[in-house]
Amino acid sequence: MCKEKFANKYRIESNRWQFWDYSAPGRYFITICTFDRICIFGEIKNQEMCLSARGELVMCRILKIPSYHKRIILDEWVVMPNHIHLLITLGEYNFENGISSLGGDTGEAKCVNEKIREFSLLPSDSHMDRIKAYRKKRRKMIIPKIIGRFKMECSKEMNLLRYTANKKNWQANYHDRVIRNDKSYWRIRNYIIENPAKWEEDKFYMP
Repeated sequence: MCKEKFANKYRIESNRWQFWDYSAPGRYFITICTFDRICIFGEIKNQEMCLSARGELVMCRILKIPSYHKRIILDEWVVMPNHIHLLITLGEYNFENGISSLGGDTGEAKCVNEKIREFSLLPSDSHMDRIKAYRKKRRKMIIPKIIGRFKMECSKEMNLLRYTANKKNWQANYHDRVIRNDKSYWRIRNYIIENPAKWEEDKFYMP
């Protein structure tokens, strides 16, 4: 285990755009850490990731993410000893990935600026009310829904594998970043690819 060694790494701090529509087309960088940052997915040997049984399970679940919604494109990803990185693209509102039949235009095509304006035009003295209203809506957006489903299904299968019913396997939160341009995209993509080779010097780096 590497809980103590990496106790101060992968601290999940909010990098979310305030009132962003997480059903909007775009590219998203997702990082999810294990509960207490314990290394349960395997180990790095000769700068390569060697997956444990739970790591193999997580890898298989990652590959199924495009089946969650027809607008999802799974880009680069990596399973590390105590966290995973995902690059996920949400296609345009009429996009179909050819894998899933789930999802569709159920009001998702609402302009992002209008979505933001819903909250920003509320009275300035109700800031917390705006945040609460946004968070309630956010839970129904595509990215939070697919990450929630992924974590739930992985945890269920890991507990069946280990006979550890109701054991927490993931930290409650996760880190997401909306990728704003191609330069940032390629930097993040290369970071994910190189992550196993740089494990010993790895820190929670947000390209």
